[in-house]
Amino acid sequence: MADAMGPEELEEWLRHVVRTQLVATEKNIEKTRNDVNAQVASLREVIADLVSKSEKDSAEKRTDRALYKSARSVTRMCTELQDLLSATALTDPQTYEGLRQFNDATSRLANDAARVRDRWIGHIRPYYIFDMMSLNASIDKLRRLGEHGWEVFSKEGGLLRRLEEVHDRVEKIYELKGSLVNQVDEQTRLAGEISRLGPQITEIEKSIESLAVNPKIAELKKISSRLKELRGDLLASGFRRLGRPLRKLEAMAGRGEYPIAPEIREKLSEYLKRPFTTFVGETEGYPSLRSVLRSLQEAVERKKLLLKQREERKVLERIDNVTKGNVLDRTHREATTLVADRRKLMTDHECADLVKSYKARKQDLKTLRSKYVNLEKRSQVLADKVNDAHASLTHFLRETELLAEKVAKKPVRVELDVPKSRA
Repeated sequence: MADAMGPEELEEWLRHVVRTQLVATEKNIEKTRNDVNAQVASLREVIADLVSKSEKDSAEKRTDRALYKSARSVTRMCTELQDLLSATALTDPQTYEGLRQFNDATSRLANDAARVRDRWIGHIRPYYIFDMMSLNASIDKLRRLGEHGWEVFSKEGGLLRRLEEVHDRVEKIYELKGSLVNQVDEQTRLAGEISRLGPQITEIEKSIESLAVNPKIAELKKISSRLKELRGDLLASGFRRLGRPLRKLEAMAGRGEYPIAPEIREKLSEYLKRPFTTFVGETEGYPSLRSVLRSLQEAVERKKLLLKQREERKVLERIDNVTKGNVLDRTHREATTLVADRRKLMTDHECADLVKSYKARKQDLKTLRSKYVNLEKRSQVLADKVNDAHASLTHFLRETELLAEKVAKKPVRVELDVPKSRA
């Protein structure tokens, strides 16, 4: 049966399970550190004794040139070795990385010291034989300790690394849980906002419905609906196939390629921007539109505005229908009548206030619905993130259990209260 525990208990439980192995590991590491530090201290003493002796010989044996040169070489070699020892920092080997760096520094120190010795040994021989034997022994022992340290690292380092990995994983578990909790809290907050918006939207919809049944508002809506239909009729019967040619005519006039009277050019621009509003604003017979279309007709017939043959025929037919066939008369009369009726209704203060309130409510409804949709989208995106984060945390917990089982050689179950999506 698997041992069950929370993440905060896992590391302590694991250290207890592997306590015997861990104690042996710590003892081996401590012994390695003590041996290396002791040997470095011994090497310092050997170097210090050698410096003292070489400096004394340098002062007293000036007449013996060979011995004097050898003593000076010893002094320089020892200076380099002392600098090397001072520049080398041995880290605390209690962690996996610390043990690796400790052994690396020890081996590098022994090898560098041996290279310094080998570089100067030719200048020292045949003098200081016994002193150099002591130095060689110290360096060789340090090298052997470095090799032994790597053996300890190979044997014991794996346990340290796995324990440290479990420690890091426990911290990561709580980091992932914290992130998940924040996301779930944000999701809850969004759900609260959405639930509050629902009644507000319903209330505004009811308010709009109550305003819409008012006879004056209903009449205005009817007028607006009919004007919308008339606008479609105008574009279908009066401006179909004329849009592109009219834009080309405006461009030609702007470049000076085809002269048009300023007032006609102004109306042309207005019709291209607001065709129905400009049309309804015309007097009976819509003379401005007729002038614009005659200018277009003249440009086409004079081949100033080039069109394909079939398109040219359709454009001229459309112009004739408007200017001679009077196909827009009925649309113009009805539209102007409806606009006048609407204007008359809006002169009533009560009606104007109702319209103002109706439009404000409609705008409020539009704003709230837009906010509602955005919140729902954010909530859905957040729900997906929460599900992904939950799956990642669950998978990470399982991987941590497997790692702990590998170290402890027994099954373990890590229990964690994981918040879930509230969407």
